[in-house]
Amino acid sequence: MASPPGGSLGLLLWLLLLQPRLREAEGGSAAPPPSPALTSPSSSGGGREGPGASVWKAEGPSAPPGPQEAASSPQVVAVTPGASGSYRAGAMAKPLTTAKPLFPAGCGQRSMRIVGGLPAAERKWPWQVSLQINDRHMCGGSLIASRWVLTAAHCIFGHVEYTAKLGDIFMKHTSRMAVEIPVQDIVIHQHYNPIGLIENDIALVLLEFPVNFSSHIQPVCLPKKAFMVQAGTECWVTGWGKLNEADQSKEAAERLQEAELNIIRYEKCNTMLQTQMETSSDIVKEGTVCGYNAQGKDACQGDSGGPLVCEFNETWVQVGIVSWGIGCGRRNYPGVYTEVSFYKDWVIDHLSQACSWDSAGSFPLLCLLLPLGILVAP
Repeated sequence: MASPPGGSLGLLLWLLLLQPRLREAEGGSAAPPPSPALTSPSSSGGGREGPGASVWKAEGPSAPPGPQEAASSPQVVAVTPGASGSYRAGAMAKPLTTAKPLFPAGCGQRSMRIVGGLPAAERKWPWQVSLQINDRHMCGGSLIASRWVLTAAHCIFGHVEYTAKLGDIFMKHTSRMAVEIPVQDIVIHQHYNPIGLIENDIALVLLEFPVNFSSHIQPVCLPKKAFMVQAGTECWVTGWGKLNEADQSKEAAERLQEAELNIIRYEKCNTMLQTQMETSSDIVKEGTVCGYNAQGKDACQGDSGGPLVCEFNETWVQVGIVSWGIGCGRRNYPGVYTEVSFYKDWVIDHLSQACSWDSAGSFPLLCLLLPLGILVAP
């Protein structure tokens, strides 16, 4: 968004006058009907695997795990193509001191056309993103600001050019509302660990230019750091992944799929998986949340990086990122998701630093205010 005309004093007055309105956060939508099963992620579709089972995984930079540090003292690394053919991690400079970010309304809203009492599918999940390489779907993602997409770290490979496709529910057929934007930069969590069971599986994707919001393209809301989605909450996961575990095709689903899941907190999820795998070792740790549907609905290869969203107070909030799972839709095997609220500080820290780096950004305060404005509590 462009800043209003006038000098520094005019900008300050404009911000002060706008501040009360920007503190409000609203959104509206109706709960979607049940739909085909999803499955879990992997980056040639996303990955799900675990000890003695097929779990999704993808290769990427690794570092000692430390998920608990993410919420209290977040650290990030800039991921940019290097001459070696892989993304290199560079320590970020401290952000400029800026005012506390404001939280205006605008995220988590859906504009749906009603036909025969049913919402039109193409407007159900307007924040859904397809991350592609050479026009081939690799992973899902979610739009959180006009230039930022949230995804899983295991979706990011070496020196590869990514493109983000937004505003469409189809893979091969492209609607007139669809937009394809090259990816400019990628940031992965410094402590992302792809070895064994995935930890700190979160990444931010910076688009080359801002996307214009429309009825088909809208940002999803992110929860406050202190927010903890309750066990039993009904939420939805979406993506173009496999429709079932046995599917041998490497092609993405032609149409965006959705599945309703019940939230399981990581402590119970860990116990469930320990029982199924007959081990006493921790399998699921803090910083994750699980989703399960007794009817076999789940995420699967190709859904990695996609959003797990719940509706609170008529606003859609992303509580999870599709990370990994053992098989797809197996009985008593919940899917594992990166818990977004646990990494809220990490997200804010990176967006703040990105604004402070902007060589063309004469107004870092405005730069911070706009992209962070959608980070609200449910």
